[in-house]
Amino acid sequence: MNDPKQLLQKYQPKEVKQLKLDRQMCIVRFSPDGKLLVAGGQDAQIRRWDEQLNELPALTGHGGWVQTLAFHPSSERLFSADSWGKLICWSAAEKEAKPLWTAEQAHDGWIRGLAVSADGKHLATCGMDRKVRLWSAEDGKKLHELTGHADDVLAVAFHPDGKSVVSGDLKGIVKQWDVASGKPVREFDAKVLHRLDRLQDTGGARCLAFDKEGKVLACAGTQPKNGGNVQGVPTILLFDWQTGKVQHTLKHGADGDAYVYDVHFHPAGFLMAVSSGNPGVGKFYFQQPGEAPPFFVTPKMANCHSLAVHPNGNRLVVSATNAGSNGNGRGPNKDNYPGNWSPLVVWDMPKTE
Repeated sequence: MNDPKQLLQKYQPKEVKQLKLDRQMCIVRFSPDGKLLVAGGQDAQIRRWDEQLNELPALTGHGGWVQTLAFHPSSERLFSADSWGKLICWSAAEKEAKPLWTAEQAHDGWIRGLAVSADGKHLATCGMDRKVRLWSAEDGKKLHELTGHADDVLAVAFHPDGKSVVSGDLKGIVKQWDVASGKPVREFDAKVLHRLDRLQDTGGARCLAFDKEGKVLACAGTQPKNGGNVQGVPTILLFDWQTGKVQHTLKHGADGDAYVYDVHFHPAGFLMAVSSGNPGVGKFYFQQPGEAPPFFVTPKMANCHSLAVHPNGNRLVVSATNAGSNGNGRGPNKDNYPGNWSPLVVWDMPKTE
Protein backbone atom coordinates (compact mmCIF):
# COMPACT_ATOMS: atom_id res chain seq x y z
CA MET A 1 0.00 0.00 0.00
CA ASN A 2 1.78 3.14 -1.26
CA ASP A 3 -1.10 5.51 -1.94
CA PRO A 4 -0.74 8.39 0.58
CA LYS A 5 -4.51 8.79 1.01
CA GLN A 6 -4.97 5.09 1.78
CA LEU A 7 -2.02 5.13 4.19
CA LEU A 8 -3.42 8.17 5.97
CA GLN A 9 -6.87 6.60 6.24
CA LYS A 10 -5.42 3.40 7.70
CA TYR A 11 -2.78 4.80 10.05
CA GLN A 12 -3.65 8.44 10.92
CA PRO A 13 -3.25 8.89 14.70
CA LYS A 14 -5.61 10.94 16.85
CA GLU A 15 -4.59 12.86 19.96
CA VAL A 16 -6.49 11.46 22.96
CA LYS A 17 -4.78 12.76 26.09
CA GLN A 18 -1.99 14.90 27.54
CA LEU A 19 0.02 14.15 30.66
CA LYS A 20 1.18 17.49 32.03
CA LEU A 21 4.40 17.33 34.03
CA ASP A 22 6.42 19.89 35.93
CA ARG A 23 9.79 19.19 34.29
CA GLN A 24 11.33 18.70 30.87
CA MET A 25 11.44 15.07 29.75
CA CYS A 26 14.27 13.82 27.53
CA ILE A 27 13.01 10.36 26.59
CA VAL A 28 9.80 8.32 26.79
CA ARG A 29 9.41 4.55 26.30
CA PHE A 30 6.84 1.74 26.67
CA SER A 31 7.77 -1.59 28.24
CA PRO A 32 7.71 -4.55 25.80
CA ASP A 33 4.56 -5.91 27.47
CA GLY A 34 2.87 -2.50 27.25
CA LYS A 35 2.12 -2.35 30.97
CA LEU A 36 4.44 0.57 31.76
CA LEU A 37 5.16 3.96 30.27
CA VAL A 38 8.34 5.63 31.53
CA ALA A 39 9.96 9.00 30.95
CA GLY A 40 13.43 10.22 31.92
CA GLY A 41 13.86 13.89 32.70
CA GLN A 42 16.10 16.80 33.47
CA ASP A 43 15.12 16.54 37.15
CA ALA A 44 17.16 13.29 37.44
CA GLN A 45 13.98 11.23 37.92
CA ILE A 46 12.22 8.52 35.97
CA ARG A 47 8.45 9.02 35.88
CA ARG A 48 6.21 5.96 35.47
CA TRP A 49 2.58 5.25 34.49
CA ASP A 50 0.54 2.04 34.38
CA GLU A 51 -1.63 0.78 31.50
CA GLN A 52 -4.43 3.21 32.40
CA LEU A 53 -1.88 6.06 32.52
CA ASN A 54 -2.15 6.38 36.29
CA GLU A 55 1.13 7.73 37.65
CA LEU A 56 3.26 5.44 39.79
CA PRO A 57 6.04 6.42 42.22
CA ALA A 58 9.02 7.96 40.42
CA LEU A 59 12.43 6.29 40.40
CA THR A 60 15.14 8.38 42.06
CA GLY A 61 18.83 7.65 42.21
CA HIS A 62 20.33 9.60 39.35
CA GLY A 63 22.23 12.84 39.80
CA GLY A 64 22.01 14.28 36.29
CA TRP A 65 19.68 14.39 33.32
CA VAL A 66 18.17 11.00 32.45
CA GLN A 67 18.37 11.19 28.68
CA THR A 68 18.32 7.53 27.71
CA LEU A 69 16.27 4.49 28.80
CA ALA A 70 15.79 0.92 27.61
CA PHE A 71 13.73 -2.03 28.82
CA HIS A 72 14.83 -5.64 29.09
CA PRO A 73 12.75 -7.78 26.68
CA SER A 74 11.09 -9.43 29.71
CA SER A 75 9.77 -6.00 30.84
CA GLU A 76 10.91 -6.88 34.36
CA ARG A 77 13.99 -4.66 34.27
CA LEU A 78 14.64 -1.12 33.13
CA PHE A 79 18.05 0.37 32.34
CA SER A 80 18.71 4.10 32.66
CA ALA A 81 21.72 6.38 32.27
CA ASP A 82 22.42 10.01 33.07
CA SER A 83 24.57 13.01 32.22
CA TRP A 84 26.92 12.28 35.14
CA GLY A 85 27.89 8.89 33.73
CA LYS A 86 25.81 6.66 36.02
CA LEU A 87 24.10 3.52 34.74
CA ILE A 88 21.32 1.84 36.76
CA CYS A 89 19.35 -1.40 36.38
CA TRP A 90 15.89 -1.25 38.03
CA SER A 91 13.28 -3.83 38.98
CA ALA A 92 10.80 -2.01 36.78
CA ALA A 93 7.86 -4.39 37.25
CA GLU A 94 7.55 -3.64 40.96
CA LYS A 95 5.44 -0.76 42.23
CA GLU A 96 8.21 0.34 44.59
CA ALA A 97 11.04 -0.35 42.16
CA LYS A 98 14.62 -0.41 43.43
CA PRO A 99 18.04 -0.64 41.77
CA LEU A 100 19.26 -4.19 41.11
CA TRP A 101 22.76 -3.00 40.22
CA THR A 102 24.51 0.30 39.56
CA ALA A 103 27.62 1.34 37.64
CA GLU A 104 28.49 4.67 39.28
CA GLN A 105 30.98 5.69 36.59
CA ALA A 106 29.93 3.70 33.54
CA HIS A 107 31.30 6.52 31.40
CA ASP A 108 33.40 9.59 32.02
CA GLY A 109 30.57 12.10 31.76
CA TRP A 110 27.36 12.19 29.77
CA ILE A 111 25.90 8.85 28.59
CA ARG A 112 24.09 9.72 25.38
CA GLY A 113 22.83 6.33 24.20
CA LEU A 114 21.73 2.99 25.65
CA ALA A 115 20.39 -0.17 24.01
CA VAL A 116 19.51 -3.75 24.99
CA SER A 117 19.97 -6.79 22.72
CA ALA A 118 16.89 -8.70 21.61
CA ASP A 119 17.86 -11.73 23.70
CA GLY A 120 18.26 -9.54 26.79
CA LYS A 121 21.84 -10.66 27.46
CA HIS A 122 23.76 -7.56 26.46
CA LEU A 123 23.59 -3.85 27.15
CA ALA A 124 25.38 -1.18 25.09
CA THR A 125 26.16 2.38 26.17
CA CYS A 126 27.94 5.31 24.55
CA GLY A 127 28.88 8.80 25.59
CA MET A 128 30.78 12.03 25.50
CA ASP A 129 34.00 10.20 26.43
CA ARG A 130 34.03 8.79 22.85
CA LYS A 131 33.62 5.24 24.13
CA VAL A 132 31.14 2.45 23.46
CA ARG A 133 30.85 -0.18 26.17
CA LEU A 134 29.15 -3.58 26.26
CA TRP A 135 27.80 -4.89 29.57
CA SER A 136 26.17 -7.98 30.96
CA ALA A 137 22.52 -7.03 31.38
CA GLU A 138 22.25 -9.57 34.19
CA ASP A 139 24.83 -8.20 36.63
CA GLY A 140 26.34 -5.07 35.06
CA LYS A 141 29.75 -6.60 34.40
CA LYS A 142 31.66 -4.77 31.68
CA LEU A 143 32.34 -7.15 28.79
CA HIS A 144 34.03 -4.99 26.14
CA GLU A 145 35.24 -1.43 25.69
CA LEU A 146 34.91 -0.43 22.04
CA THR A 147 37.34 2.30 21.06
CA GLY A 148 37.75 3.91 17.68
CA HIS A 149 35.42 6.92 17.59
CA ALA A 150 37.28 10.22 17.47
CA ASP A 151 34.30 12.26 18.64
CA ASP A 152 31.35 12.18 21.05
CA VAL A 153 29.26 9.05 20.49
CA LEU A 154 25.57 9.97 20.39
CA ALA A 155 23.62 6.78 19.66
CA VAL A 156 23.79 2.97 19.80
CA ALA A 157 21.53 0.18 18.54
CA PHE A 158 21.67 -3.61 18.40
CA HIS A 159 20.98 -5.45 15.18
CA PRO A 160 17.93 -7.73 15.64
CA ASP A 161 20.13 -10.84 15.35
CA GLY A 162 22.12 -9.72 18.41
CA LYS A 163 25.47 -10.36 16.73
CA SER A 164 26.24 -6.73 15.94
CA VAL A 165 25.87 -3.33 17.56
CA VAL A 166 26.16 0.01 15.77
CA SER A 167 27.22 3.38 17.17
CA GLY A 168 27.03 6.85 15.66
CA ASP A 169 29.14 9.90 16.49
CA LEU A 170 29.19 13.67 16.15
CA LYS A 171 31.03 13.59 12.81
CA GLY A 172 28.48 11.24 11.27
CA ILE A 173 30.62 8.11 11.45
CA VAL A 174 28.55 4.99 12.17
CA LYS A 175 30.56 1.94 13.24
CA GLN A 176 29.48 -1.68 13.29
CA TRP A 177 30.98 -3.87 16.05
CA ASP A 178 30.98 -7.60 16.63
CA VAL A 179 29.28 -8.25 19.98
CA ALA A 180 31.13 -11.49 20.77
CA SER A 181 34.64 -10.12 20.23
CA GLY A 182 34.15 -6.37 20.62
CA LYS A 183 36.04 -5.84 17.34
CA PRO A 184 35.11 -3.28 14.65
CA VAL A 185 33.56 -4.70 11.48
CA ARG A 186 32.90 -1.74 9.13
CA GLU A 187 31.76 1.88 8.90
CA PHE A 188 28.71 3.60 7.42
CA ASP A 189 29.14 7.09 5.99
CA ALA A 190 26.63 9.56 7.48
CA LYS A 191 28.98 12.56 7.29
CA VAL A 192 26.29 14.55 5.51
CA LEU A 193 24.72 14.93 8.99
CA HIS A 194 27.73 16.94 10.26
CA ARG A 195 29.14 20.42 9.67
CA LEU A 196 32.06 22.34 11.12
CA ASP A 197 31.00 25.99 11.37
CA ARG A 198 32.95 28.73 13.15
CA LEU A 199 35.01 26.14 15.06
CA GLN A 200 31.81 24.40 16.21
CA ASP A 201 30.97 20.80 15.29
CA THR A 202 27.25 20.60 14.60
CA GLY A 203 24.88 17.73 13.87
CA GLY A 204 25.93 14.10 14.05
CA ALA A 205 24.27 10.68 13.95
CA ARG A 206 21.67 11.50 16.60
CA CYS A 207 19.58 8.33 16.54
CA LEU A 208 19.79 4.83 15.07
CA ALA A 209 17.07 2.23 14.45
CA PHE A 210 16.67 -1.05 12.56
CA ASP A 211 13.61 -2.35 10.78
CA LYS A 212 12.16 -5.54 12.26
CA GLU A 213 14.04 -7.82 9.85
CA GLY A 214 17.36 -6.03 10.26
CA LYS A 215 17.64 -5.28 6.55
CA VAL A 216 17.59 -1.48 6.88
CA LEU A 217 19.41 0.82 9.29
CA ALA A 218 17.96 4.29 9.86
CA CYS A 219 20.41 7.01 10.89
CA ALA A 220 18.82 10.35 11.70
CA GLY A 221 19.75 13.93 12.52
CA THR A 222 19.96 17.09 10.41
CA GLN A 223 21.88 18.44 7.46
CA PRO A 224 23.21 21.52 9.27
CA LYS A 225 23.85 24.77 7.48
CA ASN A 226 25.47 26.56 10.41
CA GLY A 227 26.47 26.26 14.05
CA GLY A 228 25.07 28.17 17.03
CA ASN A 229 21.29 28.30 16.66
CA VAL A 230 21.37 25.39 14.23
CA GLN A 231 19.60 25.71 10.91
CA GLY A 232 19.07 22.50 8.98
CA VAL A 233 16.43 20.19 7.51
CA PRO A 234 15.54 17.07 9.55
CA THR A 235 17.09 14.12 7.70
CA ILE A 236 16.91 10.31 7.89
CA LEU A 237 19.43 8.18 5.99
CA LEU A 238 18.33 4.62 5.22
CA PHE A 239 21.26 2.23 4.80
CA ASP A 240 21.01 -1.18 3.19
CA TRP A 241 22.47 -3.45 5.88
CA GLN A 242 23.97 -5.90 3.40
CA THR A 243 25.81 -3.39 1.22
CA GLY A 244 26.29 -0.56 3.71
CA LYS A 245 25.11 1.96 1.12
CA VAL A 246 22.44 4.66 1.47
CA GLN A 247 19.21 3.51 -0.17
CA HIS A 248 17.11 6.58 0.57
CA THR A 249 17.55 10.04 2.05
CA LEU A 250 14.34 11.27 3.68
CA LYS A 251 14.01 14.97 4.41
CA HIS A 252 11.10 16.87 5.83
CA GLY A 253 10.63 20.49 6.85
CA ALA A 254 12.51 23.75 6.52
CA ASP A 255 15.90 24.90 7.81
CA GLY A 256 14.46 25.93 11.17
CA ASP A 257 13.08 22.44 11.86
CA ALA A 258 16.62 21.15 12.51
CA TYR A 259 16.96 17.71 14.13
CA VAL A 260 15.18 14.39 13.99
CA TYR A 261 15.33 13.42 17.67
CA ASP A 262 13.70 9.98 17.56
CA VAL A 263 12.77 7.51 14.82
CA HIS A 264 11.02 4.12 14.73
CA PHE A 265 9.96 1.68 12.03
CA HIS A 266 6.29 0.73 11.90
CA PRO A 267 5.68 -2.98 11.17
CA ALA A 268 4.13 -1.87 7.86
CA GLY A 269 7.51 -0.46 6.82
CA PHE A 270 7.06 3.31 7.11
CA LEU A 271 8.99 5.50 9.53
CA MET A 272 7.59 7.41 12.48
CA ALA A 273 9.70 10.37 13.60
CA VAL A 274 9.72 13.50 15.74
CA SER A 275 11.82 16.60 15.22
CA SER A 276 12.81 19.70 17.14
CA GLY A 277 14.19 22.97 15.85
CA ASN A 278 14.05 26.67 16.70
CA PRO A 279 12.11 27.52 19.90
CA GLY A 280 8.53 26.35 19.51
CA VAL A 281 9.16 24.34 16.34
CA GLY A 282 8.31 20.64 16.40
CA LYS A 283 7.03 18.00 14.00
CA PHE A 284 5.55 14.51 14.35
CA TYR A 285 5.30 12.64 11.07
CA PHE A 286 5.02 9.35 9.18
CA GLN A 287 7.02 8.88 5.99
CA GLN A 288 7.37 6.08 3.45
CA PRO A 289 10.94 5.15 2.44
CA GLY A 290 11.77 6.64 -0.93
CA GLU A 291 8.61 8.71 -1.07
CA ALA A 292 7.98 12.35 -0.22
CA PRO A 293 6.33 14.18 1.40
CA PRO A 294 5.21 12.45 4.64
CA PHE A 295 1.68 11.05 4.42
CA PHE A 296 0.97 12.26 7.98
CA VAL A 297 2.45 15.30 9.72
CA THR A 298 1.43 17.59 12.56
CA PRO A 299 3.32 20.70 13.71
CA LYS A 300 1.07 21.33 16.73
CA MET A 301 3.57 20.15 19.38
CA ALA A 302 6.56 22.30 20.27
CA ASN A 303 10.09 20.86 20.24
CA CYS A 304 9.40 17.12 20.18
CA HIS A 305 12.22 15.13 21.76
CA SER A 306 11.08 11.53 21.98
CA LEU A 307 8.52 9.06 20.63
CA ALA A 308 7.31 5.93 22.45
CA VAL A 309 5.60 3.16 20.50
CA HIS A 310 3.29 0.72 22.32
CA PRO A 311 4.05 -2.93 21.44
CA ASN A 312 0.56 -3.35 19.95
CA GLY A 313 1.38 -0.51 17.55
CA ASN A 314 -1.87 1.32 18.31
CA ARG A 315 -0.67 3.86 20.86
CA LEU A 316 2.09 6.47 20.56
CA VAL A 317 3.36 9.01 23.08
CA VAL A 318 5.34 12.10 22.13
CA SER A 319 7.46 14.00 24.64
CA ALA A 320 7.19 17.65 23.64
CA THR A 321 7.79 21.04 25.27
CA ASN A 322 5.27 23.47 26.73
CA ALA A 323 3.99 26.08 24.30
CA GLY A 324 5.73 29.45 24.37
CA SER A 325 8.78 27.97 26.08
CA ASN A 326 11.84 30.17 26.27
CA GLY A 327 13.23 28.99 29.59
CA ASN A 328 14.83 31.88 31.41
CA GLY A 329 14.02 34.12 28.48
CA ARG A 330 10.50 34.53 29.87
CA GLY A 331 9.60 37.14 32.43
CA PRO A 332 9.77 36.40 36.17
CA ASN A 333 6.88 34.75 37.98
CA LYS A 334 6.90 35.56 41.70
CA ASP A 335 10.59 36.39 41.51
CA ASN A 336 11.40 33.11 39.72
CA TYR A 337 11.98 32.36 36.08
CA PRO A 338 9.66 29.53 35.05
CA GLY A 339 11.43 26.57 33.50
CA ASN A 340 10.25 24.44 30.62
CA TRP A 341 8.19 21.32 31.11
CA SER A 342 7.02 18.44 28.93
CA PRO A 343 3.48 17.55 28.02
CA LEU A 344 3.44 13.86 27.09
CA VAL A 345 0.96 13.77 24.24
CA VAL A 346 -0.87 10.46 23.80
CA TRP A 347 -1.96 9.45 20.30
CA ASP A 348 -4.05 6.43 19.31
CA MET A 349 -3.85 4.85 15.86
CA PRO A 350 -6.65 2.93 14.15
CA LYS A 351 -6.53 -0.77 15.03
CA THR A 352 -5.36 -2.88 12.12
CA GLU A 353 -5.24 -6.61 11.58
